[in-house]
Amino acid sequence: MFDSTSNEPLSIRQQELPCGATRRHGPTQYVLLLIKTGKGDHRINDCRLAYQAGDIFLLFPEDRYSLEAQQHTQWLQLAFTPVYLAGLMHLCGQQWLNLSSRQSPQSCPITANPASQRHIMALADILLAEMLSSPDTGPNPVINLLMTTVLSLLDRLLTQPAPVAAPQSSSLLIRRMIGYVSQHITEPDNLRIEKMADVFNYSPGHLGAIFKKHAGESIQQYIIRHKLRLVETRLTLSSMTVSQIADEFGFSDVCHLNKLFKRYYNNTPTNYRRGLLTDLPGSF
Repeated sequence: MFDSTSNEPLSIRQQELPCGATRRHGPTQYVLLLIKTGKGDHRINDCRLAYQAGDIFLLFPEDRYSLEAQQHTQWLQLAFTPVYLAGLMHLCGQQWLNLSSRQSPQSCPITANPASQRHIMALADILLAEMLSSPDTGPNPVINLLMTTVLSLLDRLLTQPAPVAAPQSSSLLIRRMIGYVSQHITEPDNLRIEKMADVFNYSPGHLGAIFKKHAGESIQQYIIRHKLRLVETRLTLSSMTVSQIADEFGFSDVCHLNKLFKRYYNNTPTNYRRGLLTDLPGSF
């Protein structure tokens, strides 16, 4: 089952997924997922982790995401466009740096404390009720105020360092690592295993072993694949040159990017983009 967000500037829906079913999300908008009941597996950009009631996930427009329910799952899906985000910041005079000022959209699983999770869930429930009861006759100041509060809480949570993962919380540790990688994907020095080991208070070897055990690949393999997915998006949706893309994501040079891209996509970035152009309607 594919779940595509609408073109509405802001939407919020309560959704359900039966046990054994799968829901996929395409990259179009910002999406806040608030898991209310159930449990299962979620895949963010091909990395599989468990989810449970109370979890909150923020997806950025380029993210790929799926839910696979092990128990009947109910969640709230709050979706908003980059244009809506920019307009709300202008309206309220705030700027949520973690949402709007990254060099590229990233996925960020949110490791909030229980109190913050309850606050965001409660606000989302109020927002849903307000949108259902409000006639569609123009801007609603109550909805804008609620969204301002939700986004302010999210931005604050994203700036706060998560508590050090307990030994039994390997799943939480992997989520934090994925969020860290996404946040620093254009900063090669911050993605070195030694730097990450310092951030998460583990030895490099231990941290790498935990990630590989639970994610099924090494942290460096995950970083490369994540970078290449963003490279693919740049080739598809932007007019950036291959050299500019290589610089953005910290590849040593275009040859390095070409080599890795060809290994995973069986094509060079230039030929990949050329193929996209020839597939357009009306191309010769």
